[in-house]
Amino acid sequence: MMTRAQDYLYAAIMAGGSGTRFWPRSRKDRPKQILNITGDDTLLKKAIQRIRPIIPISRIKIVTTESQADAVKKIAPELVAGNILAEPFGKNTAPAIGLSALFIEREHPDAVMVILPADHYIQDEKRFHEQVMVGGRQAFEADGIVTIGITPRGPETAYGYIETDQLVDKQRSIYTVKSFHEKPDEERARVFIDQGNFFWNSGIFIVKASYILKEIAEYLPHNHEWLMKIKSCLDTDQESAAISKAYQNMEAISIDYGVIERSKHVFMIPGDFGWDDVGSWPSAAQYWSRDSDQNAFIGEVINLDSSECIVYSPKKPVALLGVEDLVIVEEDDVLLVSKKQRAQEVKKLVDKLRSQDRDELL
Repeated sequence: MMTRAQDYLYAAIMAGGSGTRFWPRSRKDRPKQILNITGDDTLLKKAIQRIRPIIPISRIKIVTTESQADAVKKIAPELVAGNILAEPFGKNTAPAIGLSALFIEREHPDAVMVILPADHYIQDEKRFHEQVMVGGRQAFEADGIVTIGITPRGPETAYGYIETDQLVDKQRSIYTVKSFHEKPDEERARVFIDQGNFFWNSGIFIVKASYILKEIAEYLPHNHEWLMKIKSCLDTDQESAAISKAYQNMEAISIDYGVIERSKHVFMIPGDFGWDDVGSWPSAAQYWSRDSDQNAFIGEVINLDSSECIVYSPKKPVALLGVEDLVIVEEDDVLLVSKKQRAQEVKKLVDKLRSQDRDELL
């Protein structure tokens, strides 16, 4: 789709999260998006490379925190100066997206933002490009927010769901969104799947920069007030101080809860490009080497009568004897051993370490 809309496409890649489910590999100064979790390159580098065929590097913005900005620069030295937007500290995605919208709108008043988490894995990049372009055209031509919903592969409980309503463009498979639903239990997820009009919420949004700022003004007026104070200081020697003060005062809230789930004009395109959010050690291990007993590993594994284990130990051999369904992650200062079924709960360990003031392990 080479249309006028493509000339206005910008990418805003969200790269400021901590990735606590990947502890102990992921730490506060080493979040998962700047790590090689899937075995071939960092998630952030892959996110940049994935979008470049349809959006030039000059129009790719990375939103991260000041503490992670240097690491981002090392991963992506090709980024144009000024395209790394460093938040003073993370306050969830609504402030981050609002900030990126200010900078993008300044460059082009009709710019369309493709908002992408940095930690996704996408198998069919050509199909991904096609569907992003469809979303870009819809966002450019119509007032509204476009999201890409993932066609469910089963009753997954780790994702939120999007319930669609009317098919408004049959040729391009564009639906209106009826409502968003929290992560369900398995029984409710099966009901969603059986109904046939529910999709996984990917967290990918496509919207005009001016429109998302308008929606923030509608639903998060306090945040919008502070964003406008930043806007009045752009390109002045007060810009940095204005951003710092705004971040001290803006509400920490996700763009999903704060704006998109309340917006009256949301469209959805079904995504069928082999998407995974790489949200836990088991999801990352899908892309690793495996032995004949289905042990997935990065590093050397010596196996005797063990199966279905996940081992991340690039520096040290790990010997497995008669065990199954374990997650083992080796770092210089700590070793994680978990049942695979509880790998989503690793962040609870991080919370416990935080409550015990074990900062050296965070």
